[in-house]
Amino acid sequence: MTHPRILVLETAPDLVAQVREASGTLRPRPEVIGSDHLVAAEETVVAQGPFDLVVAGPGLATKAGFARLAAIHDNDPALSVVLAFNTQPDAPMRDVVRTGAMDLIQLPVLDRSMTASLERALAARRTRTLPTAQADGLDQRAPGRVFTVASATGGCGKTFYATNLAYFLHTNTRKPTCIVDLDLQFGEVSTALRLRPENTIADALSGADPDGTEGPDGSRIPDSGVAELADIIDSSLVRHESGVYVLAAPKDPSDADRIHPSDVSRVIEAVRRRFDYVVVDTPSALTEIVLAAFDLSDQLFVLGTLDLPSVRNMSLFLSTLDKLKIPSDDVSLILNKAEPDVGITVSEVEALYSQGFSSVLPYSREVSKSVNLGSPILGSAPRSEVGVRMATGMVGLLPKSARPLPVVHQSTPIPQGRLARFFRPILHPAGI
Repeated sequence: MTHPRILVLETAPDLVAQVREASGTLRPRPEVIGSDHLVAAEETVVAQGPFDLVVAGPGLATKAGFARLAAIHDNDPALSVVLAFNTQPDAPMRDVVRTGAMDLIQLPVLDRSMTASLERALAARRTRTLPTAQADGLDQRAPGRVFTVASATGGCGKTFYATNLAYFLHTNTRKPTCIVDLDLQFGEVSTALRLRPENTIADALSGADPDGTEGPDGSRIPDSGVAELADIIDSSLVRHESGVYVLAAPKDPSDADRIHPSDVSRVIEAVRRRFDYVVVDTPSALTEIVLAAFDLSDQLFVLGTLDLPSVRNMSLFLSTLDKLKIPSDDVSLILNKAEPDVGITVSEVEALYSQGFSSVLPYSREVSKSVNLGSPILGSAPRSEVGVRMATGMVGLLPKSARPLPVVHQSTPIPQGRLARFFRPILHPAGI
């Protein structure tokens, strides 16, 4: 595995030490090299390079320093540059732009903020070099796996489950993971994780040509539309402190009308080029937007709660999926917010579905607390009953080498009783 290389240009050793410490959690772990030869910065990059990222310290926050950084950028336009200064630079904007800097950090800065900046910059470096590698016929990485969370009824906990699923996959595999919020009108992923994204899925789509780019002969380069969108999406992502990235839903609900199923397909294809795991959160409806996500999903999680309308709608939902020829093996059922003495028992609901539930999650106040804290419950309360049950149901998604718990399969009883009689026309419309 090739390790990224970071060059820190600064006379004071503190910045080098912080970059080395902040990059320690990144995988693969970068090699960090410090240099205090600021006058010979350009020569240092050439002599000790190649580098993936240059972090420029306060010693380069001068007119001469900006000129040196601009020369470095001119020699290698794909090189990522991060400016780490004590104060906002007192320089014309054109001088700052000419350095090619993609981020400006004001020192002192928290390690987690430094880590996020380094991770973004290194990801940008990878995306800038990807088109050349593809042109040489090199397959950089297999497309990431896509997991879509859906339900037929609102309030079932889709966003709760989606954020925890992404957290679980990322923390157990250390693989790049992203949540795509497809609840385009009222998406809640950013709120649930207490994030404030500057850009959203609408911004990413507005900056990309859906037809891609033209080749030398004027014809469209195949698949270049997705490749271009993949580059643009990087600037629209926001990173949670857990390391999970989020492509947020539009800030204005009216923007949803301008996003079409073909756009959704392009977005998911673009994101899975960058991430090993993609978790898609959806609205409570079987719209064309949602169906477009289903088409690209490796696994679909359908949520319901322990109440009659939700259970009935789940049955109708599954019947529709069957008509759409979505294999039942690719569908996992989740029963959420289960609690006693509500007029329906868990065993009665389980008896209605031959495939069984991969997880039955109890109602828990800790869930609301985790949402208010902006932390998935698998991070804030992993040993809680709901946390343990959720992790046990998700463990089968991990590579065998990363599985902390065994997968337990339970048999499902034969449907019987009053609920079975009520749902038989839905589950078996032909009267079988």
